[in-house]
Amino acid sequence: RLIDRDDHTPADVATYNKENITVLGRRHLEVYLFDDEVLTALCGSVGKSGDASNVILAKEEAIFESIARGNPPDDIKSAAGKIYTETKRILSLTQAGNDKGAFARNTLAPLLRPGMAIYAALKHDIFGI
Repeated sequence: RLIDRDDHTPADVATYNKENITVLGRRHLEVYLFDDEVLTALCGSVGKSGDASNVILAKEEAIFESIARGNPPDDIKSAAGKIYTETKRILSLTQAGNDKGAFARNTLAPLLRPGMAIYAALKHDIFGI
């Protein structure tokens, strides 16, 4: 089994590991999927590499707004809705998913590939490799 890190204490993580439950090294899976590297790959995949900086800026603004609502800085899940809508707007995306979850699963996840630093981080966190 695999679970998000969330706010689990190191002791909780150790207990989970003893129970053969892998705990991600980062707060949740969205941190990996909405990573700048993946968003940049998305821009390139739709022929809009020049818009990558605008997408990254929109992500940063969404995180800032999330923090202002009292969420931790690494809580990408709470900012994902705005990142999703702004990314779709900036890149004029259609049929990229009806919500942030579908967008992450169907549009972003396939872009997470070997050779990316975030891919290596996720692989390490899941498999210890």
